[in-house]
Amino acid sequence: MTTTNRWHLQGTGGHAYSGEEARQLLRHRWDWGSQETWFEDDAGRLLAVVTNGERAMVVLLEREDEPGEHLVDPRGEGFSGDYRLSNGQVDTYADRDTVAFDVAGHALAHFIEHDTWPTEVTVETDCGCGEDRS
Repeated sequence: MTTTNRWHLQGTGGHAYSGEEARQLLRHRWDWGSQETWFEDDAGRLLAVVTNGERAMVVLLEREDEPGEHLVDPRGEGFSGDYRLSNGQVDTYADRDTVAFDVAGHALAHFIEHDTWPTEVTVETDCGCGEDRS
């Protein structure tokens, strides 16, 4: 099943990205020195990827100011740094709250095409309610 929502770069309303185009864009943006990428769909949902080149934080928000969900690596241990945000801030995240960069690209592409995460990733809600989805 392919989704009917169109995903584009946040705030542009421009080109609607296929899943594979979005995955390639992540790689190109990393090559260009852009570590933070925000996509928006026609319903106003936001899909963000922040990477340090090896790992990535992938977040889905239903609305900008509401809690969402993010991909997790249940076996991730320790912390990784050098996640540079567009505002100049540099963050460090627990490896459990990030996934390998290639996993992030695959999950992003799948979500854009099917409006659901691939079965092989683990998703955790950010509402503080303790609900995990695998």
